[in-house]
Amino acid sequence: MRLSTIEWTLLLLLAAVKLVASQALPQLTPRQLAVNQLVNASRILAQQTIADDSPGHISIRDPLAPNLAFLITAGTHPAAQITPADIAVARINDSIVTSAALSGYPAPARPAEIFLHSSIYQRFPNTTVASIAFYRPEQLLPYTMFPDKSSNASAADATVSDMTSLYAATSGAAFMGGYAAPVFDAFDAEPATITPSVDNVVKGFALAQKFGPANARAGSVNETDGFRPLVLMRNDGATVVGTSVPETVFRFVNAVKSARVQWQASAMAFGNGSRPLFLPNAAAKANDAYLRSWLLWMTQIEDSIRADEARSPELWETDDANSTTGDGGGSLASGAVATLLARPQTVPIATAAILLATLL
Repeated sequence: MRLSTIEWTLLLLLAAVKLVASQALPQLTPRQLAVNQLVNASRILAQQTIADDSPGHISIRDPLAPNLAFLITAGTHPAAQITPADIAVARINDSIVTSAALSGYPAPARPAEIFLHSSIYQRFPNTTVASIAFYRPEQLLPYTMFPDKSSNASAADATVSDMTSLYAATSGAAFMGGYAAPVFDAFDAEPATITPSVDNVVKGFALAQKFGPANARAGSVNETDGFRPLVLMRNDGATVVGTSVPETVFRFVNAVKSARVQWQASAMAFGNGSRPLFLPNAAAKANDAYLRSWLLWMTQIEDSIRADEARSPELWETDDANSTTGDGGGSLASGAVATLLARPQTVPIATAAILLATLL
C-alpha cells in the first residue's frame, strides 16, 4: 500500500513525538509553558535584530485566565537577556501588573506601553489575538513616517507613489492580506501628547481600532474592512499580533524581511513609473507555517539560554505563582511536542525537531 504525503507526515510526527517523549522532557504547567515561550520569543526577536536595546515587549493571554489576564516581558533586562523572572502577570481590564508570573519574585516593572496589549486583548477574541508584540525595528520605521493612506488601499491598485505604504512584498508577509498596513498616529489620538508611545488608555483604545472591527475574525485579513494583524506606529515601530507566540514572532520577522524587499524595490522603481506587484488578495492567508522557522530559531538561542540557566538555575525551575481566577483552559497545547516548542533541549532532540520541521 502506498502512503500519501499526509499519511507519511503523520507517521513521522508520531515517531518524533515518541522520540521526544523518550528523552524524559520536563513536564511544564500551562503557565510555565507560556513563560518559556515568551522568554524564547524575546531572545529570538533579539537574535533576528527585531528587538534591540530600545523598549519592546511580547505578551500572551494567561492560560490560567485568558479572558482576565496576560503575561508580558517586563522588568529592566533587554530583549536578549529576558529570563522567566522578567515575565509579569497583568490584568486585561486595567493594565495593572498584579505579580510576577513565577512565585518567589517581585512583580517586574510595568512597561509604559502596556496599554497597547490590554486594549487589543479587550477588543478581539483569543481566536483572533492570543499574543501581541511591540518593537521598533529600523526597517519598519521609515513606513511609519508617512500618513495612513488607508488600511483598505488594495495592493492591486498600488503605484510607485504608494510605495511609502507598507504592503506584502513577499510570501512570508501574506498574513497582511492584500491591503496596506494601517499607521497609528499617537499625536492624532491625543493631540496634547508629547510622546508617540502608547502610554495611556486613550492611545491604547485608538490603536486597537486600527486592527479592524471589534471581534473581527483572524481569517478576514483579505477582506475590505477586515482584520489587520500588523499596525505601524508613527515614529515608534510596529505592533504585530497572532494566535500564538510562535506565529506572532514569525509574522514580525517576515514583516521586516518584506519591508526590506519593498525598500529595495522602491529604489529600483524610482523614476521609471513601473507599477509594483505586491501580493494580491488571492495569495493572502491568515495562518502561517511557522513551525520550521520557530524550531530553527530555538537552536540559535539554545546556547545563550543554557549559559544563563547554568548561572542562575533557580530562575528556570520555579513553580507557578498562585493562579489567577479563570477557567484554566486557554489555547496552549500540551505534551512532548508543546514542551519542545517552549524550551530548548539537548542537541539530539533539537536535531530531531529540525528534521521534523523540514517534513511539515
